[in-house]
Amino acid sequence: MKKLKTSLILLIAFLFLASCSQAAAEEIVPEYDSAVDTENIDLMGYEYTIAAETHGGGEYQLSPEPGANDRGDKLLQRYKDTEKKFNITLNIQNGSSLSTFVTQYAAGMKYADLMISKIADVFNGKYVQNGYFMAFSDMDIDLSSGLYGTPGTLEAGSFGNKYYSIVAYYWGVPTPYTMPAMWFNPRVISEYQQMSPHELNEQGSWTWSTLESMCEAIRDVSSPEPDQRTYALAYTSEPYLEFAALFSNGARAVTKNADGKLEYTLNSREAIEAMDFVQSLASRDLICDGGDRQNITPFVENRRAFFLEFTHLGLSSEGSNNLAYQMQDAYEWIYFPTGPSGDPKSMQRSAYSYHSRIFYAPINSDAEIHSILLPYLLQPLPGETADNWQDSLRRNNFYTEESFEYFRIIRDEAFFDYTPFIPFSDMQGQLLRITRGNLSAAESFSSIAQKYQSSLDDLYNKYLD
Repeated sequence: MKKLKTSLILLIAFLFLASCSQAAAEEIVPEYDSAVDTENIDLMGYEYTIAAETHGGGEYQLSPEPGANDRGDKLLQRYKDTEKKFNITLNIQNGSSLSTFVTQYAAGMKYADLMISKIADVFNGKYVQNGYFMAFSDMDIDLSSGLYGTPGTLEAGSFGNKYYSIVAYYWGVPTPYTMPAMWFNPRVISEYQQMSPHELNEQGSWTWSTLESMCEAIRDVSSPEPDQRTYALAYTSEPYLEFAALFSNGARAVTKNADGKLEYTLNSREAIEAMDFVQSLASRDLICDGGDRQNITPFVENRRAFFLEFTHLGLSSEGSNNLAYQMQDAYEWIYFPTGPSGDPKSMQRSAYSYHSRIFYAPINSDAEIHSILLPYLLQPLPGETADNWQDSLRRNNFYTEESFEYFRIIRDEAFFDYTPFIPFSDMQGQLLRITRGNLSAAESFSSIAQKYQSSLDDLYNKYLD
């Protein structure tokens, strides 16, 4: 099929402007209408396979049990409609394996048409770099329509000037694996006579300084048992707090320069300022060591005012370990307050990162089949539109309209942080050592600069030459 070159040029310009803009992007509206019949195409029984590994403690959201929930039934109906319309068989494979794909590819076999894979596994394994996936931007589909994700999700699968990943945006799957999201406990906020973060943000006062004052006010260390003491905020074995501080101050570990190459930028003034702030809170015992990365217990037992983690931990569809099942009282969504070098108008405080999972198309799948099926398959589900597709999500997951709006901002304004191209685990260790006072931010970030830039060159930059 003839490629829509003009659309791709416009898309690239759109993504560039979106990444530079400091204002919240407008909600994406699809150009397709499920009520409008498209050209009759008979694909002669083609088996279209999606290898799906999503979230939720082993729950595969792309192959739901009939009758389990309304959204799952709508998804199953979309599969039936697509099969009937194009004369195909749609197969959802419960699980996705890059190694199996490569083995079958070497044997001349098709593994799947679409795969859900972790960004880090794809790029660290050099699957895109070595040509194992085809670019969606080479297909005859309109990536700017909104069906295939936000600018941030598209950028998360970009390499050079091409785009190798999409999400089923209007299905809500894969669910947003962005981080960090932030929640607050209204009961604790009220008990310590603090103003709601929602109100503070509306007044333009949701800043690091305000958070520091809340950490001072919400602190009860009278119990001899450390795990029974009350703090506003904790740091954990994974640096969600540290990432939140960095992003909210305009800092980035990696930046794409004007030549399209990646540069290490964690040794910036904004990054050092962010980590000095976190280390200061920790050294004065205004925040505590929360231990395990998913230590929800103090928050749900009203001994923490705030909690930070991956976005999906606040959604009821994501399994029994999340806030929806453990929290007896209401919990509200918010994003991390603005740092002194950050722009309060910029909502890019959450990132598609190392662990994010998105759709890829194996190189031996059929680009023309994708171009025919994806514009129909990924529209809003039966009975839904681009305006109301989130209604059930909002009703089932959020206590207030304000919280839903914060979730939408966290999800839709998330950027790609390019951490799959640097030693991610090493960086996490560096951030935690800074928080605990074992290293200074300036010394740490300077000491790793050469190592991290070499990784960027090896995994990304040399493939552009």
